[in-house]
Amino acid sequence: MRKQATRGNSAHYAVQKALLIALSDDLTLPLLQIRSSLELITQADFGKKAVREHVRTMSMSVGNGLQLTEAYRMVLQSDKLHELPLETVSIGAILEDVAHQITPYANEYSTQLKVDVQRRLTPVLAHKPSLEAALQCLSTSLIRAQSAQTQKSGYQLTLGAHRSKDNEIAAGVFTDIHGLSDRTLRAARSLVGHARQPLPALPAGAASGVLIADVLCAAMWQPLRSAAHRNMSGLVVGVPASKQLQII
Repeated sequence: MRKQATRGNSAHYAVQKALLIALSDDLTLPLLQIRSSLELITQADFGKKAVREHVRTMSMSVGNGLQLTEAYRMVLQSDKLHELPLETVSIGAILEDVAHQITPYANEYSTQLKVDVQRRLTPVLAHKPSLEAALQCLSTSLIRAQSAQTQKSGYQLTLGAHRSKDNEIAAGVFTDIHGLSDRTLRAARSLVGHARQPLPALPAGAASGVLIADVLCAAMWQPLRSAAHRNMSGLVVGVPASKQLQII
């Protein structure tokens, strides 16, 4: 038993270390961008309008970085998620809250957000802060990835939930990104911490958000998997229905 516990702790530490490496890589780019912007706006001939634009961009980068680091702090406790209080929540309400929180970030990338939840879905049992953090990280990462893959004037991202064929509630984020599959996710899990681009379908600075969401979802229920929703592809997690309400 003690050896098994030691191996489990070692594996958990290895995942945390690998994610920290990916997170530090992803945070390097926005920090360099902030430094460059600060150097520019300190010039005497820099206009006030341009200064405001750079400050807004820097604020967005800071906010996204704080979101990732806060979610990573939850990952550090992911081995204890089964001890955290679970509550009955509406998956639709969770997705609406996440959409509201990431709207400024989506606007920065000309992305229209949509929440699409299948009617009459059973409430689910979840640790609300961890689920929200996972969906936020996943959403912002896919927003960046989508705009980097295709040059268009506008994009769409759907936060959706539906009942799958095996009667499980699947909730996640859907876009027009190509190259996200169960195979690429499996490869990314083995490459994280060893490769600068564990998810080649995503641009620099976006991979850690998906991987952090993956760890949080796996600690609560199961890892992320690829799925489709109304002709859009994306990544979802299977969310268990609340048994208490099922009994009632």
